[in-house]
Amino acid sequence: MQSRPTFFSLRSLALAAAMVTFYTILVSVDFGGYNPYAESYRSRIGLYASKLDTLALITSWNKKMFLRHLANFEIPRYVAQHIQQGDTVLLPPWEYAAQYIEVDPTWTDPRVFTYMTGFQPIVAFNDSLRWKSANTYIVLEGASIWLARRGDRTNIDSLLNEYRRLAATNPNNVKSL
Repeated sequence: MQSRPTFFSLRSLALAAAMVTFYTILVSVDFGGYNPYAESYRSRIGLYASKLDTLALITSWNKKMFLRHLANFEIPRYVAQHIQQGDTVLLPPWEYAAQYIEVDPTWTDPRVFTYMTGFQPIVAFNDSLRWKSANTYIVLEGASIWLARRGDRTNIDSLLNEYRRLAATNPNNVKSL
């Protein structure tokens, strides 16, 4: 009866050492200015490995969500914190938010907004049948955000016209709901 070689045989250890050596050379050596493996390692694994200590210290769910989603996390939280009793917020179209935010403004999707804030009284921009129930509007200007209500300093009709004009620039509503 033939016995199987042990897992930690001399041949296994030699193979493991050869693989580690090959991987180290592949990742660290610059082959005349062109080594896609080294660049890929530095941009993905190396970047994460260099920040691992600081990322491991972040234990707060809110802080992790903020670091990952930035504006897509903060804007819905701001809106949810500033809603008053009886407010129904009209979410702006994706195109309006994209003018002011560098990242893809996914928070304009009511599903994402609800995920980030819980159930809030909101109306999706594409839901024109429920527009009349909305009485609060999100205004973005430069790096500021605020909620506008009828009778405030913000001209709501102009804001809605801007919403419509920008939404019309995307005829297929690629990013909108």
